[in-house]
Amino acid sequence: MYLDHRLIARISHVLSRLNMNIMLIDTNGQIVLPEGNDRELTLPETLKRNPTQPLVYGGFTLIGTDAEQPIYLCLPGDSNDVCNCAILASELVSAMTRMELPNADKEQIIRSILREELDGSEMETLAIDHNISLEQERCVLLLRLHNVDTETVLNILTNVIGDNRDDALIEIDRHTIALVKKLDETSDFEDVEQLGQAISNTFASETQNEILIGIGDPKSHLSNLGESMREARTAIEVGRVYQKNQNVFMYRKMIIERFLSEIPQTMSQKYYSLLFNRKTSRLFNDEMLHTIEKFFENSLNLSETARQLYIHRNTLIYRLDKVQRNIGLDLRAFDDAVTFKMMMLLGKSDHDKNRRNN
Repeated sequence: MYLDHRLIARISHVLSRLNMNIMLIDTNGQIVLPEGNDRELTLPETLKRNPTQPLVYGGFTLIGTDAEQPIYLCLPGDSNDVCNCAILASELVSAMTRMELPNADKEQIIRSILREELDGSEMETLAIDHNISLEQERCVLLLRLHNVDTETVLNILTNVIGDNRDDALIEIDRHTIALVKKLDETSDFEDVEQLGQAISNTFASETQNEILIGIGDPKSHLSNLGESMREARTAIEVGRVYQKNQNVFMYRKMIIERFLSEIPQTMSQKYYSLLFNRKTSRLFNDEMLHTIEKFFENSLNLSETARQLYIHRNTLIYRLDKVQRNIGLDLRAFDDAVTFKMMMLLGKSDHDKNRRNN
């Protein structure tokens, strides 16, 4: 069971009246209440096997609300009074979630489809019952949030995308929102990228915070929306490594980056060190690397690169000649430029793998 921000607010209000410091924990062990706590807890296996029975554990009393998709409550203390209060609180939360379901059926269904929690026949039955088109070109824009509440983001998104009933805004978790975007026959997929950029720009101007947006490939059947969301999530994860100066990442445009991210760390380090090593460390200082990256951004155009760097064209040529003399690659030649670019990207990938392993 996923709890959106509205239901969390109502549960928080009710639990606060019990005058107990009650924590609400989802099935993954993430603390939902009190809000702002990103810690994940390891729930005892005994509790998972029998969630509706109170469990005293480490001076706390734990209980789940439901046997199928429980939400867990954690109360300080282990007395009989605390145990009775835990049972009462779990019943209250369970009743509130049951009351919410009829009002959020369509959203819950799409969320389950995005999470790939439904099998084919169950998904089709629910879609027909709730008038959700099975055959329709759609794609998923996944928004990763930082330092901003979900309700603010939803209000901004509603203003940007307008009142289109064929689109759906779905909370995936406290830090992620999915926009399921309908594509008609006249839609150009580049329009979706422009929409993503518009959302990013509006979000930055109104909140002074950044948002990361991944765009999955379009799918023609409802059952494939989960794949589009996985692609959007991959686009964000890969884009954060290879395109750090951007906020909007399209899965279909990141073929090389996705390929490089799957290369084993030992192999990527081996090839990266062929160009970037102790002998070339002075050559590839920050200024030189900035020059080369700007040269690549301008599609190997000497004049435009020199203009943007505020240097003379001959100065740029001198720097590129210096690279050629030292490593044998002429970055003005397409094949050599591609080789160098790949080695640079391998370095970014290797750095990210080291960070994740540590």
